[in-house]
Amino acid sequence: MKNYAIVTDSAAGLTQSFIDEHDIKVLPMSVIVEGIAYKEGVDKTVAEIYELLEESGEGAKTSQPTIGEFMDVFNEIEEDGKYDSIISIHASSELTGTYQSARSVSEEVDKPVTVIDSKIGSYPMRQMIVRAVEGRKNGEALEAVEAEISEISSQSQLYLMPYSFSQLKKSGRVSASQSVLASLLRVQLMLEFEDGKVVVGHKVRTKRKMVSHILQTIEHHVREDGLKTLSVVYAGHESLADEWQGLIRENFPDLKIVSEPLVTVAGVHVGHGTIGFGLVKGR
Repeated sequence: MKNYAIVTDSAAGLTQSFIDEHDIKVLPMSVIVEGIAYKEGVDKTVAEIYELLEESGEGAKTSQPTIGEFMDVFNEIEEDGKYDSIISIHASSELTGTYQSARSVSEEVDKPVTVIDSKIGSYPMRQMIVRAVEGRKNGEALEAVEAEISEISSQSQLYLMPYSFSQLKKSGRVSASQSVLASLLRVQLMLEFEDGKVVVGHKVRTKRKMVSHILQTIEHHVREDGLKTLSVVYAGHESLADEWQGLIRENFPDLKIVSEPLVTVAGVHVGHGTIGFGLVKGR
C-alpha cells in the first residue's frame, strides 16, 4: 500500500500529541520579540509567547522556516523507506513564504511531492491536515485526498477581531490612515480571508453592533452552510474566549464549539487580546 509523509508549518496550531501520534513533520515559524526569535512550540509554548507579546509585543515580528530547514525535513523523508511520496500543506501564500519554499525544495527530491496552499491558517488549515491523516490511514490515493483538501480550503473562513490597530498598521494589514481613523473613532473591525488575503470584512462604531453582526454571521453559516463546528480562537485572553463561548452556546445550542489559542504568528499581527472564529462550511 502506498504511504505518504505529511509536512506542514506551525500556522495550523497542531498539538504535540497529535504531531507525535501521526508522525507529522512540522516546520515551526518564529516570533521575534525585542530582537530575539522564538520558534513556536520549540523555544517557547504558545502561552509563554503570548506573555511576551503582552509585555513587549509592540513591534514584534515573525519569520518563516529557512530553505535549509525545509531541505533537512524533505531529505529525511527522502531517505525514509516508509514513505513513497509527500503532501506538504502550508499557510496562505499571501501571508508567508512557506508554500513557495516547499515548492522550491520539492524540486530537489526524487519522491513525488504535492504542495498545497491552504489559503488560510489556524483551525481551518488543521482540518486539511486531519483529512490528510485520515486519507493515509484509509489507504486513499493521494490525488483524491488532495482534491478534498482543496475543497476544504475553498469552504474555509477565519474571522478575526483585532485588538491592536498599531500592530495591524505595522504588519501592513491596514493602512496608517485606516489605523489612525479606527483608533480615533473607536471603530470595531472584523477581518476575514478572501482568496488567501486578509481583508476588512466589516466595521462598526460600537462593540454591541459588532457582537450582533458576528452572531448574525454565525447564524448564516449554520442555516445556509450547514455549519456544525465553530472554533473560537483567542490571542492570550482565554477569559474573553470563555465569554464568547457562553454567548454562542446560548444562541446556537446544537453547534459544537472548540476553543483554542490563536497561532502566535497570527497573534503578532493582530495583537494580544484579539478574538476570532474559524470554520469550514458543512463541517
